[in-house]
Amino acid sequence: MDKPFNVIKAECPELYDWLKEISRYSKIESFILPDYKNGIRVYFYTHNYRYSILVKPDTYLGCTVQARKPRAGEDWTRGNDLADGSYCYQTWRKIKNDIIAYELVKVIKPTQTKIKSK
Repeated sequence: MDKPFNVIKAECPELYDWLKEISRYSKIESFILPDYKNGIRVYFYTHNYRYSILVKPDTYLGCTVQARKPRAGEDWTRGNDLADGSYCYQTWRKIKNDIIAYELVKVIKPTQTKIKSK
């Protein structure tokens, strides 16, 4: 196991278990990039976004999202704050729900077209 994951496991073991919930086959090392140099922060990526979770053990848990590429005509990437709050499982659930909501794409309902008979 990577040293950064050992730090996370030692300082906030709950977070380590929570991260398994969003890692396929619970393989955290394959999907999560840890950073513990300036506090504890973990990063993970989807096709379009980078998510960053900041942890202050026993006090704070928060998430931000940043687009991985700028929109056409822009030279910056857009980002947003997602859920945050006290370091607890309830906040973790809010963060997961925000991530799912952020990843969903709008569905265009098909229009029904009538076929005219000859």
